[in-house]
Amino acid sequence: MGKKIIELRNIVKKFDDEIVVNNLNLYVNENEFITLVGPSGCGKTTTLRIIGGFESPDSGEIVLNGEVVNDLPPYQRPINTVFQRYALFPHLNVFDNIAFGLRNFNRIFEELKSNVRKQYEQERRELQRKLNKKLTTKSERMEIRTRLLEIKKEIKEQIIEERDKLVELKLQDVEKRYSKKISEIEERIEEENKRDDEVKEARERLRELKEKIIDENKNNKFWQKNGKHSEELRELKKIANEEELIALEKLLKLTNKRWEEEIKAAKKLMLSPHLIEEEVRAALKMVKLEGMERRKVHQLSGGEQQRVAIARAIVNRPKILLLDEPLAALDLKLRQNMQYELKEMQRELGITFIFVTHDQEEALSMSDTVVVLNNGLIQQIGTPEDIYNEPKNRFVASFIGESNIIRGTYLGNKRVEFMGAVFDCVDENFEVGEPCDVVIRPEDFDTVSLEQAKLVGVVDATTFKGVHFEICAIIQGQEFVIHQYENVKVGDKIGLSVDPYEIHLMKVN
Repeated sequence: MGKKIIELRNIVKKFDDEIVVNNLNLYVNENEFITLVGPSGCGKTTTLRIIGGFESPDSGEIVLNGEVVNDLPPYQRPINTVFQRYALFPHLNVFDNIAFGLRNFNRIFEELKSNVRKQYEQERRELQRKLNKKLTTKSERMEIRTRLLEIKKEIKEQIIEERDKLVELKLQDVEKRYSKKISEIEERIEEENKRDDEVKEARERLRELKEKIIDENKNNKFWQKNGKHSEELRELKKIANEEELIALEKLLKLTNKRWEEEIKAAKKLMLSPHLIEEEVRAALKMVKLEGMERRKVHQLSGGEQQRVAIARAIVNRPKILLLDEPLAALDLKLRQNMQYELKEMQRELGITFIFVTHDQEEALSMSDTVVVLNNGLIQQIGTPEDIYNEPKNRFVASFIGESNIIRGTYLGNKRVEFMGAVFDCVDENFEVGEPCDVVIRPEDFDTVSLEQAKLVGVVDATTFKGVHFEICAIIQGQEFVIHQYENVKVGDKIGLSVDPYEIHLMKVN
């Protein structure tokens, strides 16, 4: 069990007196890929926006890393969002779009403030609860309000103190790193400056070699490109022109410049320009867009724009990444590729992903945990396998994949009766004679001869789905969907059987 990074406690959200999120309770573990799935209007995007701070709940608490953040604005939360429409800046190129957050947001300082606030969180919440109680006296209320003001002041003072300490540590780190780098470069420059005699000898040898080549080839330019002495010439020119010394002096100048940049950045707890460039290039590599830094947004395809949006979201390493149907606008093949890449990216980064989609297949293929929502209520939470194989109710069974749902009666001893036949099953948490809903997935039916069949239907329609045929058959006036690899003709009779472990029973609501 991982550490809880998000908790939603009794969240309620209304729009125009209509309840969109209804008393929702949910927790998300660190480094988990969790997907909210459900039909349009079920509350999944609203839940995502509440986590991100773009919507405020009417009641309930949002807890991030142990801190209640209901009143914390989006930019102060350790969260980034990839929107369905990407929301890229059209006037900026790819590099500047990705670098925007690094240049304009201080993630380190926000984390520092959060850590300080958490130290007072329990006391503040207890005081707030006591303040809200009717039995609290007037004098007690005054004391509580005084203490709450003191806490606010203490938090502010401690944040300043902790910030100064952190700045000092960062300045010491910069000093240590660059002092060593500068010292190493200066030592190498000093060594190069001691090579005066070697430089003179190289220049003399270079002059002699040039004259020799001219005499040999009778061509003033031949030695530069095609002469048999070209390799020796290159080495001599390096020494004679003191190329190593010039390169080291340039490196010393660049290192001193970067040192100054990092000192300025450290005082603001931000990244220096060259470190921003390194982070942006690493993000571009991760989303496979190397070499496209200077492209304008309008020059990119939909898939490339989506990758830029993802790179911009991950570049400053948030603890949580919210993804609001980011693949909806992509074509099928690209969408499938991006599903795989997003999952791999999440594993590599170790970031908590909260993904919203209405696509059941997408939810099942990408997630560690799936949350099925309908009408603002959680219908079921579980692994993709649990959600598909063990649906809790009719809605989940019908929404996640295709299902045949038949009313039956539990007979006891792991037997169930439906459609006039008795079947063995594996469920047993029912009373004898209790009505139940029987769920059979289309792919779980076995086609058998009519003599061996427990169910016999008449084929009403058949459709080729690429991998299999989808057959609709009418059995006792009810339509059943069957998937099989061989086709049948409309009007033919079809015999069906099903193994016990392929039958799932649900309580009747």
